[in-house]
Order: sequence, then C-alpha cells, then structure tokens
Amino acid sequence: MTVQYTNFRGDEYFLHVRKTKKGNPSYYFKKDDPDTSLNSIPEGYEIYEHPNGRVFLTKKSKRKITDEEVTTIKKSMENNSPIKDYKLDIRQKSIYLYTYENPVPFDENPLIVEALSDPKYKTYEAQLCFSLVDKKARLFQVERKSYTGEKDDQWLYLEESTDLKALADKFVQHLGQETFFDLF
Repeated sequence: MTVQYTNFRGDEYFLHVRKTKKGNPSYYFKKDDPDTSLNSIPEGYEIYEHPNGRVFLTKKSKRKITDEEVTTIKKSMENNSPIKDYKLDIRQKSIYLYTYENPVPFDENPLIVEALSDPKYKTYEAQLCFSLVDKKARLFQVERKSYTGEKDDQWLYLEESTDLKALADKFVQHLGQETFFDLF
C-alpha cells in the first residue's frame, strides 16, 4: 500500500524517495503518480500541508505551542474577525494566521466569484504571526505582514503580552479591514 495524501484542494499526492549524492534518502510528494516503493511514512517523519495545499514530508519536531493556545486563536477569529475563511500554520514556536480574501468584488459576475471561491483556486496569505518569545512566562509577540514592497517576507512588530487571548482579540478584528494597514 503506497503512502497517499489528499490536500484540501482534493489533489492526491504520493510519497516518493530518491537518493542524494551522499546516498541519503530524500523524501518528496508527487501528484498523481502512485508508482512508488514506499509503503509507510519513515519513522521520525510526518506529513505537513502548507496552507496553500503544498504537501511535504518533514522531520517531527517538538512543538512549543500548546493546543490550548491554538484554540485561543481560533476562538478569537470566530468571535472577533470579519474573515471566516482562514488557516492556521503552527510551527515550532509560532502560529501564522493565513487568510483568503476574494480578489473580485461580490457585485461582479457571480460565475467568476463562484469559480474563485473553489478551493482549487484559493490562495491564502500570511497576515499575522503570534510567536512564543518566553516559554516559561508564555510571553507572545504579535507581528503583521508588511506590504512596503521591500521584501516578500517582512513583518512589523506590533506588541507582546502574556495574555494571548487579549493579543488575538485586539488584532484579528482588523483582518480584511483598512485599519489593518494602520497597525504598527
């Protein structure tokens, strides 16, 4: 039985392996190609799906973010954010909040709006990042994506606190709003 994974877009990926120049195994996922010699996920690895649907095999790592903290961000999004279509990307010590904003006004042709709402064509962008700064005190800092045009991956520091709920409640309400660009 091959290792198969279906992402949120409905694309099927199959786990493959190749040897590096040094003879070490290099794992990767390939779309629609079930011809593989792998029957299971290698020990110490896990499947990771990027918020935009790309699939990888990564080494397992100790996550410093708790399930309770992830739930805090989710509840804050449900209660305070106008954006309801979002994804969380939990890394070792950071929670990245990705949002999808329909690029077409809703008064456009309904067929275009519907087509762009299909998961096959959605693209999510990182907007906020909650990073654990001090593990003992559970001190978090929040940053927002910068759109100054200098670099793709620039972040603006906003604030830090040991109260993750207050941080999330304060900043997620600005997602999808013009006020988001006033935060700095």
